[in-house]
Amino acid sequence: MPSSKPKLGLLFLTAGWFIDIGASQGAFSELPRRLRENAKAVERALGDEIDVVSAGVLAERAGVAEAMARFHREGIDGVVVCPLTWCEDTLVLDAVADLRGLPLLLWCYLPGRTLPARMSMTDLLHGSGPVTALQASGPLKRQDVKFSTAFGSQQNPDTVSRVIAFGKAAHVARRLQGARIGLLPHACEVMPGGWVDDDRLRNEIGTEVQYISLDEYKAICDAIPDERVAAFVAGLRAIYRMSPNLTAKGLQRGARVSLGLAELADQYRLDAVAIEDICEETHRLLGLRPCLFVPALFERAVVSMEAEVGGAVAMLMLRGLTGLPVLYAEMFAADETENTVLAGHAGMMDIRLAGTEVVLEPDGEYAESEPDSAWMRFQAKAGRVTLLCVFQDVERFKLIVTTGEALGGPQKLLGSPSAYVRLDTPLPDFFTSCMRTGMTQHWGLVHAEVKEELILLAEIVGIDCMVI
Repeated sequence: MPSSKPKLGLLFLTAGWFIDIGASQGAFSELPRRLRENAKAVERALGDEIDVVSAGVLAERAGVAEAMARFHREGIDGVVVCPLTWCEDTLVLDAVADLRGLPLLLWCYLPGRTLPARMSMTDLLHGSGPVTALQASGPLKRQDVKFSTAFGSQQNPDTVSRVIAFGKAAHVARRLQGARIGLLPHACEVMPGGWVDDDRLRNEIGTEVQYISLDEYKAICDAIPDERVAAFVAGLRAIYRMSPNLTAKGLQRGARVSLGLAELADQYRLDAVAIEDICEETHRLLGLRPCLFVPALFERAVVSMEAEVGGAVAMLMLRGLTGLPVLYAEMFAADETENTVLAGHAGMMDIRLAGTEVVLEPDGEYAESEPDSAWMRFQAKAGRVTLLCVFQDVERFKLIVTTGEALGGPQKLLGSPSAYVRLDTPLPDFFTSCMRTGMTQHWGLVHAEVKEELILLAEIVGIDCMVI
């Protein structure tokens, strides 16, 4: 599910009644020009981050119908209804009737951040958009139409950020429809807290689960030419530091199963892989688990361990919103005095997250039973982060969102890939809230602030969201 620019249809509305009573000529002759300028200003404000599709300022139902038809032809992600002035309910309701499942944002629009010291009737009509926003909200609610909201002027950065966040959320919601998660080979038997119902996942979020046997995965690994494995190993040796206790056999075996997972994802056209890496069958068939970074795999997919489908969905959401690498993590430990958590996980990770030296060494968790193995140790780089957990709650899927600061400095954990994060929320409040809501332990972590986007995404998809 690669990232791309969101595309929004902008529906700028004004009243046909204004034209009927002459409120577009004479003393009001400047009003149409001012409204066109407002629409263009909105388009410019959004244009750097949103692919804007606009039909200009509309005052007739036929124009709304033509605009909606164009929106559908151009494959937009969502519709922004922006009444620049008061307008008839029918214009808004006609657009809503033709959404065909597209997300909707109703913008309570202001032409500027302040009012003139003295206002003419033209000024009054020019700034009358809030009337429609309130007026239209009632019929939308009575028709059970889901919609997001924005308030303010394109001169207000917070308002523009809100509409852009809606666009990004709508874009990801659309791309989650039909996204494919390869589950190898089944849910983790010892962690039922992370199990999901495939039908609920498809119906509530739109994402599909594809079951793949470990026998098929092994066959793909075995078919990789020795020369390709050798070339991959040579590349790793040229780039990364090798631990003295890393064996040549462990590196070669780790390379083969990691390349095999990338090949499997490509053959099945997967957007995510959720591999059960701790079950006996995986280690009996493969001899170890995949833990080495393969660029081709992470260009097309995200990877979760312990067959965590919810974790894979969280990673898809974060990468879709940001286009950035995502760390799969659980909160290993916490420091109450520093208000920090050590978040990380064993397995196959995107080393583009690294802020420390990447070291190849034997798999630390299987050091005794599988000494001929390999993983990549690093600590994630410093910076603001958003963490997201996605799990199947009682009535519907649920998101839990929190934010913090990934700390730099020396590597805290000499083991599996990790991030050392100071949370914005006090640890007692954070862990108490998490436990009381009843969740699972796996998170996605991304170096970006996307709390608002995730709230909007949950709103668009129709699932619950809790911010801690």
